[in-house]
Amino acid sequence: MVNLTPRQEAYFAALTASLERDTGKTLEAWIDTVRNDCPETTRQGRAGWLKAHHGLSQTRVHQILNEFLPPDSGWTNPDALRAALWKTPASLALLTTFESLTAKLPDVVPTQRKGYSAFSRDYQFAALKPIKGGVRIGLALPPESDPRLSPAYREKWSERLQSTLTVASPVAVSGLFSLVQRAHENS
Repeated sequence: MVNLTPRQEAYFAALTASLERDTGKTLEAWIDTVRNDCPETTRQGRAGWLKAHHGLSQTRVHQILNEFLPPDSGWTNPDALRAALWKTPASLALLTTFESLTAKLPDVVPTQRKGYSAFSRDYQFAALKPIKGGVRIGLALPPESDPRLSPAYREKWSERLQSTLTVASPVAVSGLFSLVQRAHENS
């Protein structure tokens, strides 16, 4: 799989390996069930049908549907996700500056999501998303560890990212190396 950390790859491999044991059907059998028995034609409709008629969890439903009808853009197309998210030259400059910081650290796995760019080692230690006038950065650090940090609220990235800060220039991003390094060490 592309755009996944080794831990995420192992999780999805274990998920696939346990599908037959947990549900009584292989992935191929579930795909045949969707193809032959499901009256729904949309992805959302199929998801609802699998949950209602077969009691499958959200994770299992998406596992099956991602194999049945791979999404046009998703984890398997990080370049398209990145281009869609980081549209302006100003926001892209902030991202590339942050990437240059993480390139100085060992074992960093950058991954792209629909709403943010994530950086992991064993666990996610940082994430960025463009906002009006800058970028919001989430870090795996307690907010009280630095006066520039605020508590993370309602963000869609990992719950490990306890703090956030907002910056508006590549120079400001460049000045965050010690924070990024500490978050990386925590992962």
